[in-house]
Amino acid sequence: LTYTIYPTMKLSVCIGALAATTVSAFTTSFMPAGLRGVQSGSAMQMALKEGEVPIIIGLAADSGCGKSTFMRRVTSTFGGDVVGPLGGGFGNGGWETNTLVSDLTTVICLDDYHLNDRQGRKVSGLTALNTAEQKFDLMYEHVKALKEGKSVMKPIYNHVNGTLDEPEKIEPTPIIIIEGLHPFHDDRVRELIDFSLYLDISPDVKLNWKIQRDMEERGHSLESIMAS
Repeated sequence: LTYTIYPTMKLSVCIGALAATTVSAFTTSFMPAGLRGVQSGSAMQMALKEGEVPIIIGLAADSGCGKSTFMRRVTSTFGGDVVGPLGGGFGNGGWETNTLVSDLTTVICLDDYHLNDRQGRKVSGLTALNTAEQKFDLMYEHVKALKEGKSVMKPIYNHVNGTLDEPEKIEPTPIIIIEGLHPFHDDRVRELIDFSLYLDISPDVKLNWKIQRDMEERGHSLESIMAS
């Protein structure tokens, strides 16, 4: 596990394991001073105090690196009795969502800013890894608005059927994490990020995790996974 802290207060983290103790060490050592000692529990509110500016954390990693698993653990460590999908998630009276929320934190999956749905990418001939398949202007507008304490209507990319679903409302919280393939590609978005993290997993482990996730959770075939 290697940490590098830059003078600009950016944080670069290369992580080779996702153990809970690693997450605990990370959050204890690098949590902003103003958030240390915050007690988790239902008394905390998923809302900003007047004049409070959200802390924006960017997490970059390749597909299948365990970003979502890592973020669930980090979100739990930051505080909150309940960590779960916005709206309760599909099948629980909510909707298909990639957004994770707790009392203190909102985690936004940048897959939601794909330019095209799965069928559209077949036409373009590009994969979701290509930066031309991302809505960076909208991503910037939303991150900027959230940092200014404003709510946004964020699109949803449905990983199960590959469609772009109806937008969902995102409210600003004290900590906002944006995670995905390209959180640092756009200069405007990068300037809004307070802490930057990179999750690095060995290629063999990454491929195995991706295959397991996409086949079990998203119903993809092995052929489609390998082609992506």
